[in-house]
Parts: sequence; structure tokens; C-alpha cells
Amino acid sequence: MDPQQKPWPTWTASPPEVGGWLLVLCLILTIATPAVCLFRIFSHTIPALMGAHASTRIVLLSVYSILFVSIAILSLIAGLKLWLVKPNAVGFAKKYLLIYWIANVAYFAVWIALLRPTRGVSFAEMGWYHVVGPTLPVALWYSYLEHSKRVRATYSVL
Repeated sequence: MDPQQKPWPTWTASPPEVGGWLLVLCLILTIATPAVCLFRIFSHTIPALMGAHASTRIVLLSVYSILFVSIAILSLIAGLKLWLVKPNAVGFAKKYLLIYWIANVAYFAVWIALLRPTRGVSFAEMGWYHVVGPTLPVALWYSYLEHSKRVRATYSVL
């Protein structure tokens, strides 16, 4: 082999690095969100579903389980795509964030439609948990993915 020839492929730059807040987002999407979703389902929803007698409660808990298992799976995929610096990872993560927010709002709407709450306290609690609570992190991380120099530098090589 000629000493002046370099083995193929030649990297002109080092591979992109996932670090800083981008790494935090990857950890949240890959580990924290799926773990929290599955913990809530297995520790609260499934036991409540087994003890439920009213059909509306069974439907509501089933919808919750299906919806948030799906969210956990999508979160894992979005986090892995970002972490492994895959093509269109940022676009997928943005779509996931919107789906996550829409899923929470949709569940809140299903809860209202099925249970027709009369107590303001339960209405406020569910609204806080499924509408207000997810809005800030979704807006924050979506904005980060949209405007971050690190994100642009990491995924511009693709």
C-alpha cells in the first residue's frame, strides 16, 4: 500500500457528537419518558382496569394504556434516532413532540366525553396534568430542536 494513500473511507471531519442539551433530550426520550409511561401503566392503570366495573371506566383506562404505550414506543424511537445521529432524526423528534402533546390533549377530551366531570377540582387536575403540564416541555424542546446551533451542527452532516 502506498504510504500517501489513505484507507477508504476517509473522514474529513470527526463523526458528529451528541452532547450537552441534545444528550439530555436523548436521555429523556430514550429512557425517562418510556420508563415513566410504562411505570404509570403497570402500577396504576392496569390495577385500576382490573378492578373497574363501569364500562366507561374500562374504555377510558384501555384508551390510556394503548395511547401511552404507543407514546413510550415513539419516544424510544425518537431518542434513539437522535442519539445515533440518523437521517431525519430531528424531523421525527419534532413530530413525536407534537404527537405527544396531541395525545395528551386528546386523552383529556376523551376523559371529558366519557366521564362528564362535574367537580371543578378533578377537571382542573386533569387539565393541568394532560394539557398544561405537557405544553411547556414540548414547546421548550421543539424550540430547542428548531433553533439550536448544536442540533444544526450535529445533523447537518447527514
